[in-house]
Amino acid sequence: MTLCLKTNLEPIRNELDDVIRLFYGDVSFVTEGGDVTLTHIHAENGGQYSETLSCGEVSCEKTTDIPPGELERKRVIKRAAKTALFLLLKQLTGAVPPWGSLTGIRPTRLMYEAMDEGLSVDEAQARIRDEFFVSPEKAGLLKTIVNAQKGLIFPPADSFDLYIHIPFCATRCAYCSFATGEVGDGRLVVPYVDALLRELKAGAALMRQLGLKMRAGYVGGGTPTAIPAFQLERILAAATELFGHGEEFTVEAGRPDTITPEKLEMLKRLDVTRISVNPQTFSDDTLRRIGRAHSCEDTLRAYSLAREYGFDDINMDLIAALPGEDLDAFSRTLEKVISLRPESVTVHTLAVKRASKLYEERLLSGQTRTRSDADGTDRMLSLALSSLTGSGYVPYYLYRQKHMAGNLENTGYCLPGRQCLYNIGNMEETQKVLAFGAGSISKWIFPREKRIERSANLRNVEEYISRTDEMSLKKRKIILGEDSHEKA
Repeated sequence: MTLCLKTNLEPIRNELDDVIRLFYGDVSFVTEGGDVTLTHIHAENGGQYSETLSCGEVSCEKTTDIPPGELERKRVIKRAAKTALFLLLKQLTGAVPPWGSLTGIRPTRLMYEAMDEGLSVDEAQARIRDEFFVSPEKAGLLKTIVNAQKGLIFPPADSFDLYIHIPFCATRCAYCSFATGEVGDGRLVVPYVDALLRELKAGAALMRQLGLKMRAGYVGGGTPTAIPAFQLERILAAATELFGHGEEFTVEAGRPDTITPEKLEMLKRLDVTRISVNPQTFSDDTLRRIGRAHSCEDTLRAYSLAREYGFDDINMDLIAALPGEDLDAFSRTLEKVISLRPESVTVHTLAVKRASKLYEERLLSGQTRTRSDADGTDRMLSLALSSLTGSGYVPYYLYRQKHMAGNLENTGYCLPGRQCLYNIGNMEETQKVLAFGAGSISKWIFPREKRIERSANLRNVEEYISRTDEMSLKKRKIILGEDSHEKA
């Protein structure tokens, strides 16, 4: 299907395109002669903005008062135009996307914005439902998450969270687009760890200068346990020596085929408090299809072994809408995970990004995602919500990604009292994150100015190794507010 969108306000075209994808999936945009042609007209009349969206004889208009301040004006225009477009497409197609007109990645932020204005959590939920046309189920999910984050959403001002990226895996999953590569012959592992240790030391010196202490640590990837135990131990020992233990420390041991007694013993000895053992699915056929090198039996073995070594805070990741899986297949995976009773379960929606092998395969085969695909995925997520909450789990954080099936969500569930501090602070962007390793992104919060500055490390592993000191300097300048002098 092709679609032509004509607008007299080009800066918001991408936002309008995102709304269109809610209804039409993987639509192709053309400049003329599409199967569907939509027209957007922005106007200013008598102190009001007018956003009119039309398709043939059908049109929808949204008017708003012009607010003071340039940033607020841009926000109001964008929101009004997206709302008018949403209402037009709802009328044309009869579809009602579960997240309504929302296309942003952090819908919880709207709840907190409303509560900052003095609204109760119930009133904030009603606003989300009424102003953005979010379904009762999704709006209720946001309310539950906000309640689960009480007392945890705002960390101490003198703290930060630590993230370390290990960009190596045993094999590359078909859906993966991360800054990650296969371990291969391992020739880059030692120089990578050496460079990472240099960056950690520079970061620790900066934190001492600022008088900040680590609250939570998180080692992700990739698959941290894909590298040799000794090299992972070097990283964790250095992190502990430089930053302390914090209140929690997570290591993603995500690939069950990389989990060994030696590595579990080392993780336990170094006071890692939380690990992930990620099945993604309990279907061996699907695992082969997506490029995982482990079996369902490997997952069960790794999980049992982790329990034997005393790990009492284990997360398991699942992915809804994996290639070839329907609701029944997803249900079987869900039932198996619940029977194992991990402390937390993260339910992801498949996101097919351009850098992934799966995207290339779909492009070559001419596959596109449709509205019915989105509806099927949403049924999986609804099943996860009812099954997990019915088994005592609580949803405690949520985020969305572009290119996600149905423009839906990823949700973290946990048993009561088992919320991961790092996940909340990072996803809600209320905690400073000091990040190390190739492709990692430090996020530094400046609360007085109400802004977040980001410092992204190079994604390419070899470039990262050769330019580690440069990235440490860049991080230092951004955190200390010095980069403005450099630009001048």
